[in-house]
Amino acid sequence: MKIYRNQGFALLDVVLALFLFTLGFAALYGLSESAMKEAEQALRITEAANHAQSILESLANESWRDNIDTGHCLPGGEVRGREGIFHWTIYTDWELPEELLRVRVEIAWLEQGSERKYTLESLYAVQ
Repeated sequence: MKIYRNQGFALLDVVLALFLFTLGFAALYGLSESAMKEAEQALRITEAANHAQSILESLANESWRDNIDTGHCLPGGEVRGREGIFHWTIYTDWELPEELLRVRVEIAWLEQGSERKYTLESLYAVQ
């Protein structure tokens, strides 16, 4: 009569290996999912920064007196607009001395149920 003392250990090893593989795979999946969310957030911030920069550049390409006369910027006030998922607001105020115009562009968008904002601000000499 043969006595098998190591019976069942191979099956236990396989079950333990499958458990560890599943645990590792689940961790990798969770990491890749969070990495995708972070990449999407970075993309939105980059798009907002580019949009704010293009608004400031389009304002700077015209004379500031023309921008004020046409209503593209209102010193002491704000101008609002929307493009795609982005809502933008242009705030302008006179700085001391009165030849400096502070222009601030704020871009807002909804992401995962909460509002995100990006602000770009610059000073311009108006003569």
